[in-house]
Amino acid sequence: MLIKIQEKYKKVIIYSQKIRTLLTLKKKVFVFGIVAIPLTSAGAGMTIFIDNSSSVVPDPIFTQESVINLDENINIKFTLPIQDIKHYESVVAVYPKTSLIFAWNDDKTLLTITPKTIWKPQTKYSIAFPHNFHEASTEYSSIFSFETISYPKVVNTNIKDINNQYINDGDEIVIAFDKNINDFDVHAVVRPILDTQQFYNKNDNTLHVRITNKTKNYRGYHSLTLFAKYKDQDDAQFYPINSLTFNTLLPRPDIYPKEFDDRLEIAKESTEPKIKIGKYIDVNLKAQITTLFEDGKFVANFVDSTGAKNTPTPVGEYKIYNKHPYALSDMFGVYLPYWMAFTSDGLYGFHGLIVWPKGHEDMPQGGKESKKNIGNAVSAGCVRHDAQNSEFLYNWTSIGTKVIIY
Repeated sequence: MLIKIQEKYKKVIIYSQKIRTLLTLKKKVFVFGIVAIPLTSAGAGMTIFIDNSSSVVPDPIFTQESVINLDENINIKFTLPIQDIKHYESVVAVYPKTSLIFAWNDDKTLLTITPKTIWKPQTKYSIAFPHNFHEASTEYSSIFSFETISYPKVVNTNIKDINNQYINDGDEIVIAFDKNINDFDVHAVVRPILDTQQFYNKNDNTLHVRITNKTKNYRGYHSLTLFAKYKDQDDAQFYPINSLTFNTLLPRPDIYPKEFDDRLEIAKESTEPKIKIGKYIDVNLKAQITTLFEDGKFVANFVDSTGAKNTPTPVGEYKIYNKHPYALSDMFGVYLPYWMAFTSDGLYGFHGLIVWPKGHEDMPQGGKESKKNIGNAVSAGCVRHDAQNSEFLYNWTSIGTKVIIY
């Protein structure tokens, strides 16, 4: 038992030394024990008791209250009146340093301490009180430590992965907190700026941030930062408590421009990946654009040539069944560079510009398809690309790579 008590005293001495350093106490204090004093509510605040009846300064008593509200008062009840309140106030020490307001009752036995504004959220405080009986004593007899309530914490959100999450006009970002936030002002700020509507559902402690019609002005990654302050704090006290990232897309145009660079840029900024895991090939027939995605991330896109009106490219979900760097079409008797079939019957696939062998009935002298066909729906149903992009697509793709055509 004696060993346990001695160990306890060592911890107390170490703790008291830290407190003295933080509070810049000038006089040496020897601490031999901790006395737990119950705290009771006295109006709007916590009350601690200081027995200042003895002419001998007792060993400092450490009083610990776990958490208090930001607008909560600290009430100190004295056994006997304080003789010199001005001096007493000047000796009271608080860490972190905070401007305090002191209010006394008529007989100087009750001191109410409040901060000039409010206590800072999520902060540990210690206040040291002198004994002060008949003379202006600066010997500390009580040290009161407490913590203030914490900021709300985000426990869940529907934004899971910045690379896979796309938010568009009318969509909501839902943020769940660990507690009711009625005592706080919480606001979400999106950069680059998007127009949002925000409301709080107190039934499930969720903040809803709805993206409105200005999304089309800013495509790409956005950061959403949550700021919070206690309602009695001024606006300068907003504090960032969490952040997340999401992506927005431009709406698809009704008509795509003829210029390839413009068409590619618009398609890049308006195409949402439909498959978020692994590689897949996205073919937009209206735009005549092929886009490559991997794990929901944009890889590349290029202009293509798809089926003509009478020989349309089939729409739907497919995959790559076979590949050949220089296939010969049995049906048309032409060579198809970088061939990759995306239907199981092998009738439709990706390939480069077709090559006619010499003696072909359509081109006896032989030759290669003109690049002018790229960007136009003129094929027999396959999806063609120029030589450079066909080679890139061929090398990037594996058997089984998924294909979506629409």
